[in-house]
Amino acid sequence: MGHDARSTAMPDIRSASSEDAPLFPPAGLADTATWRPANVRRSLPVGVSDTMADDAQRLLDELQLRHDAFEQQGQVMRQLQAALQRSQATNQELALVADRVTDAILICDAQRCISWVNPAFTRLTGFSLTECHGQLPEELLSGPHTDPATITRINQVLAQGGSIERLEVCHHRKDGEPFWVSRSVQPVHGPEGQINRYIEVLTDISDRRRADTEHAKRLEAEVALATKVEFLSRMSHSMRSPLNAILGFTQLLDMANDTQLPEAQRRQIGHIHTAGQQLLSLLDQALEYAKLDDKPLGIRPQRVELSVLLREVRAALEDDALAQDITVVVDSQCPAVWADPQHTRAILLNLMSNAIKFSPQGSTIWLQGKISQDDRVGIIEVRDQGFGIEQNDLPRLFQPFTRFDTAPGKPSGNGLGLAVSQRLAELMHGRIDVTSTLGKGSIFALRLPLAEGPGNLRSTLNRGSNEPAVSLPPLRVVHIEDNALNRSLVEAMFAAYPQVRLYSAETAAEGLASIEATHPDVALVDINLPDGSGLDLCRRLRAQPDFKKLPLIALSADALPDHIAKALQTGFSHYLVKPLQINRLLQILAALPSAQAAPPTR
Repeated sequence: MGHDARSTAMPDIRSASSEDAPLFPPAGLADTATWRPANVRRSLPVGVSDTMADDAQRLLDELQLRHDAFEQQGQVMRQLQAALQRSQATNQELALVADRVTDAILICDAQRCISWVNPAFTRLTGFSLTECHGQLPEELLSGPHTDPATITRINQVLAQGGSIERLEVCHHRKDGEPFWVSRSVQPVHGPEGQINRYIEVLTDISDRRRADTEHAKRLEAEVALATKVEFLSRMSHSMRSPLNAILGFTQLLDMANDTQLPEAQRRQIGHIHTAGQQLLSLLDQALEYAKLDDKPLGIRPQRVELSVLLREVRAALEDDALAQDITVVVDSQCPAVWADPQHTRAILLNLMSNAIKFSPQGSTIWLQGKISQDDRVGIIEVRDQGFGIEQNDLPRLFQPFTRFDTAPGKPSGNGLGLAVSQRLAELMHGRIDVTSTLGKGSIFALRLPLAEGPGNLRSTLNRGSNEPAVSLPPLRVVHIEDNALNRSLVEAMFAAYPQVRLYSAETAAEGLASIEATHPDVALVDINLPDGSGLDLCRRLRAQPDFKKLPLIALSADALPDHIAKALQTGFSHYLVKPLQINRLLQILAALPSAQAAPPTR
């Protein structure tokens, strides 16, 4: 013990071993795999028996076999160690990915019970691995908003060995809040083909679903709005045609200087005209509000002289005020504002009409303008001595279809006028403010940007009966209209002008033939004709060299701005909305280029 193996050999063997290859690996040899034992027979001295040599050789061979086996095990261990290191590195990378990925990942066993979840799952659902371990995903995440049919479909597909690809389903978080996910489930098969686990991926699509829902609601609202606008447009068109006759003939009676009507009948005609205007105003307000919802109206701002505009508003409502013995006081010194004159007039007419409607007999209404303290805003106040408005009702005053209890015997209105007026003011970068005291009255203040520089507003309000008659040159006029009352109105209008020859037609075909035969100075064309559109007729006329510059005036009950713009783009020179303002039509005819004289007979 304690001696080298060589020390136990015979001296001759030690001597021989030192000369040839060693029988055993030298001490300190690092790589025993390179060592091979010497041939025993060559190493043994002469005289050693064969039996001893064979035993020694067998011993050495066994040692060699054991050495080789040990070496193979070492190589296997080294390979396993390298593989383990690679696996650990891969697992670390996979763990890093699982921790950083935004999608929720679940690993379930063969029974689909959760065995592992990544941090994104906890962030998405609120459930930790401890809380969800061993539970079925459907039982853990389902709630009131989860579609049972979708869950049944998932279970059926997976039970048949299939997979789920991006199926959208509503689940619920730990706190009960619903959320939408795109869910994918893939089975993992073992060596023999059996399913031993499932991997699930949940992608949060709540924002996209919310956007889709909002988009669908927006489309639904747009369809509903388009339907509403179309209905109101058709209703307006249908009612404007009879109103055209009512208001047109009352205008003609009011304009006639030689009418021998008693004063009482003239007042009755005025009442008819006022009632017709009120009905027209209701139509305009309903259609205007629908158009304001649809898209903003075209605003054409310009300098508006309020002193002129306020006098015109008072003149337009003078009869209504006199009927209730109401005095209207108008401030003669008013600033100029930067606004759309038509919309400003509509707002003031509405505010003044309301003031007259809700004021007691014998009271006073003040219509005055002033400048704000910062010199940037023009303020037009309508102040009445009416019954006032409850303070609790003021916040709802400009909401559509809002109506309040009024004084006995006073109409409540339709609830649209103030909503439309406020919206129009906002489109002109202004607003309407209101202060009111019960029993004392109200002040409605229209605030609009001040105008800068000189200028005047040319009034486009209708002329009154006291205005001078419009003078017309000799004209040949073709009127294309399928409504008999409307044709009669135009015939009555031109009855006072013997120098005008009128040719009437009921259809587009008749109108085209009349224009080609008479070569008129102007044509009045209804847009909706029984055999075609007035737009098509306009295109056909503009395509002919003889009628490229023929003045074409559209007379239509269609008041939608888009339709008006389309008609003007098609080639119409003017577009007048029914009911016709007769003086406006006469002014357009009077401004036509010098016309060829027509025979004075009809």
